[in-house]
Parts: sequence; C-alpha cells; structure tokens
Amino acid sequence: MFRRNKSFTLMIFLFFSFSTTTIIGNYLPVYFRDIGLPTSQIGLILAIGPLAAILTQPFWGFMSDRWRSTKKVLIMCLIGSIVISMVLFQVQSFIAFVIFMFLFFCFLSPLNPLGESLALKTATEEGRTFGSIRLWGAFGFGLTALISGYLFAIIGIQNILYPFLFFGFFTFLISLKITDVQTSKKQVTLMDAVKMGMDPKLSVFLLIAVFISVTHRTNDNYLGIHIVELGGQESLIGLATFIGIMVEVLFLATSWLWFRKLHEFIFIGLSGLLYALRWFLMSVITTPEMILYLQLLHGVSFGLFYLAAFQYVTKILPKELQATGHVFFITIVFGLAGMIGSLAGGAIIEYFNSFVLYRILAYSALLGSLFIYFYYTLIIKKQDIQV
Repeated sequence: MFRRNKSFTLMIFLFFSFSTTTIIGNYLPVYFRDIGLPTSQIGLILAIGPLAAILTQPFWGFMSDRWRSTKKVLIMCLIGSIVISMVLFQVQSFIAFVIFMFLFFCFLSPLNPLGESLALKTATEEGRTFGSIRLWGAFGFGLTALISGYLFAIIGIQNILYPFLFFGFFTFLISLKITDVQTSKKQVTLMDAVKMGMDPKLSVFLLIAVFISVTHRTNDNYLGIHIVELGGQESLIGLATFIGIMVEVLFLATSWLWFRKLHEFIFIGLSGLLYALRWFLMSVITTPEMILYLQLLHGVSFGLFYLAAFQYVTKILPKELQATGHVFFITIVFGLAGMIGSLAGGAIIEYFNSFVLYRILAYSALLGSLFIYFYYTLIIKKQDIQV
C-alpha cells in the first residue's frame, strides 16, 4: 500500500504528522489552564515552543540538506518527541514545564516544516501541485481537532498524553516508508546557510510577513481561551478548528485553478486584509457559536498566505538549500511569530481580555498587508520589470 508512489506515502505521513501536532497546538493551552496555571505563565510556557523552534529548526533543516535526507531527520525527531512527551505530562512545577517544553519542541517543531519541504520537492518531481499533497496535512489537522475535542470532553483534558502518543506512534511507523528526493548534488556548508539567511531579499520579506503571521499564531494559541471566555466548551474548540481546516483543504485542492496567475505578493497582501477583517469581527462577537461562521475565513486567509509565501521563498532559494530555507522560513514566520504572540497574547489577556487581543491582531494584519503591497510596488515590481 505504501509503495504506490512517493506522494501517496507522504500524504499519509502528513495526515498523521499534522494530527500529532494538532493535539499539542490546539489543546496544550487548555491543559495548562485546567491544571491551574495563570494566563501569564501559560503565555510564557507556550513561548518556549517557538523559542526552541527558532534555535533548533534551522539546525535540523541544515542537517537534512547536509545528509541529503529528510527522512533520517524526521525519524530522529519523532523518536525524541515521543520519549520526552512521556516526561512532560508527568511534571508539576512551572520550572519543570519550561525545561521539558523546550526539549519537547526541539524535536517536535521540525516535523511539519520538513514534511512540507519534502512535499514540495516530491510535487515538483512528480509534476503535481504542492497544495494537492499539503492538503492532507490540513485534513489530518482538522479531523483530529474535531475528534479530539469530543474525546477530551469524555476522558478529560488531563489525559492529553494518550492521543498524542497514539498519533505519534503511527507517524513514526509511516516515516519509515517515506522516500527522500534529491534536488542537488552540491555539498552544503554552514557558510552557505549563513549567506542564505543574510540575503536581504529573504530577510526583508520574512520581517514583513511576520506582521501577518503573528496574528495567525496568536490565534492558534488563544482561540480556545477566547471560546471559553465566551462560554463555550472544549468540543467547540475542535469543531471550530475542523470548519476552518476543511475550508483550507478545499482551498488547497483547487489551488491549481488560481495560483500562479498573479505575483505571490498580491495573494499575501489580500490574505492580510482578510485576516484583519476576521480578527476585527472576533473582537466584537458576543457568543461562541459566532466563531464557527468566522472560521470559514480561515482556509482562505491562511491558504492564500501560506501557499504564496512558501512559493516565493522557494523561488529565491538555491536548490541545494531548499530544506534549510523552508525550515528557516517557517522558523521566522511561524516560530518567532509564535513566541511573540504567546508572550504578548498572554499578557494582554491577563491585563485586559481576549477581545482587546483580537482588536490588536486586526491592526497588525492590516499593517502587514500595507507593508507587503508597499514593498511589492516600490521594489519587487520594478525588479521584475528590469528582468
């Protein structure tokens, strides 16, 4: 079953990989709140994950290019995250949470970025669209969020370890069957990676993109708390995520119809405007059920942003540094943004409330959209004309 083609096996891997990280991304804040941690401490602990990602994801991406094997790195990271998780959910003190969260995310955070990098290489090799493979990760994310929401309503959020181990084990088994894709025979050095990270064309784009992505990552961390503040139950968190992801799946599945017809920055700027509208509406709603309708905007806003940003970064990266560049992109745009969102979001909710937080997110997304259009008009468009 697993040997029909590379993309088929990779689709299954992405389904289970995203399912594994969904358990952590969606319900870890609720778990910490359930065991009695204050919101400010929750924000600090959640920021540890992105910090670990920032410090270690570029290393794992570099080693993937250095070894010319994404598969080896994925297997190592899965083993590490499964083993450390068994300790993480047994500790009680705040300091212990900080230490083991850092170790846990050193291994967990590279899974999806490296899987997506391999998906893009595989899609290119087989003549498929990246979205047609990536959508299986989104589908796994959404379906698991829905099921786990109802599951935790029955078994309790304190048993979060068991569904994580279930999906983590299956992800590990499938990782043994995936196939690497070779894009370049050039030997990669550390200096090559450093030069790539210092490229102004890449670094300026990532800096602007963070204004939009930080709003997405903050919502990832605090959507559950916002639903609870509105009077909703844990099952509603899963349903809201499922609705948003299913729209994303449909959006990715149809990307071949519309993607590449315009410059990537046009799509990114449009996504920023949609994010701004979504967050503003989140800041004024009065019932948790209204969030379900707003989740329809998730697939469009995130789909536009992620496909376009990932494609643009791929276009400006050297072939021998694809994995390093892809992971670096996700490290900054989602890792750094996640750390900022966790710390700032926790503090804002602690001193104000989640409604104020979403109003601020709307302003940030709007600024990001304006900056990306400004950058495109003044610099990128002129460069394209000269070429």
